[in-house]
Amino acid sequence: MHKNRVLIAVLAISLAILSCNVPSGQEVESLALTITALVNTATPSGAASATLPPPTTSASDATVAASATACSPIVTANLNANVREGPSTDYNPVGALLTNQTAPIVGRNAEGSWWNIVFAAGPGGKGWIANSTVTASCLPASVAVIAPPPPPSGTCKDGYVWRLIRSSDKVCVPPSSKAQADADNAAADSRLCTATYGPDTCAEGYVWREAFSGDTVCVTPATRSQAAADNAAAASRWVLGAYGPHTCIAGFVWREATGSPTDDVCVTGDVRTQAAADNAAAASRLCTANYGPDTCAQGFVWREAFSNDHVCVTGEVRSQTANDNAAAPSHTWP
Repeated sequence: MHKNRVLIAVLAISLAILSCNVPSGQEVESLALTITALVNTATPSGAASATLPPPTTSASDATVAASATACSPIVTANLNANVREGPSTDYNPVGALLTNQTAPIVGRNAEGSWWNIVFAAGPGGKGWIANSTVTASCLPASVAVIAPPPPPSGTCKDGYVWRLIRSSDKVCVPPSSKAQADADNAAADSRLCTATYGPDTCAEGYVWREAFSGDTVCVTPATRSQAAADNAAAASRWVLGAYGPHTCIAGFVWREATGSPTDDVCVTGDVRTQAAADNAAAASRLCTANYGPDTCAQGFVWREAFSNDHVCVTGEVRSQTANDNAAAPSHTWP
């Protein structure tokens, strides 16, 4: 505070002198020496001299130290996941990343659904892992798109799928053909000619004779009607005679439809002869006679997608199946 008062006094004196007249050079110098002495005297002994702060560095000259840690793109497995030769489950696996294991990212496929990673066991030290099985981190603004390798031989081209009527049926077909094959497989049993009436189902044009309970010999409808009429008239054609109470009256004989004397309904000789012929032909008139137990019901035919494919389908489906088989090489990667 004392120092400030001295300075103010010195300035006042100086201004008074200067205001009177312009001093000579010697006078100016003498005045300067006087002011210096007064200032020095005003500074208390032992007091620290004022120190100006250092010059401020401008923003343009400032250097910002790098503090970020270098980061490379990686994937971390969320679960045990296969690493494959290409970006699809059609490609063969070459190993796996176990849960929480990591691998550096090389690139991705065009759809972004698979990562190409560094993987020693893969072709060229790389492999592919599904995006859905990992978590990616430290990704740059863009990731290189890697072209996939050629699909494995036998893989279906885009737009086609394996038909898989059985596990080894890897014919590539449109999805609509596979859906049809699945539906036909599910309905197979219901389309056999034996589905409703069992193994004794008659071939087309024949019906069970039913001359008695359990008579499943296949005959023409006319023969069945004749058998029903003869059964209805049975009591009127029996008399008590040489063959007991069921001896036939004159002009009639036992029908013996089963091939034994147990069928003692009395019929004309022609009807008995017809019954014997029908009995002999019984096996040949079953719907399974020509094609075995896999014989199709009316309106269906065997699909024959491959040897012994006896699933019953419509004629249109059988034709489509044949076309799919013929086109298979063009639907499949060589």
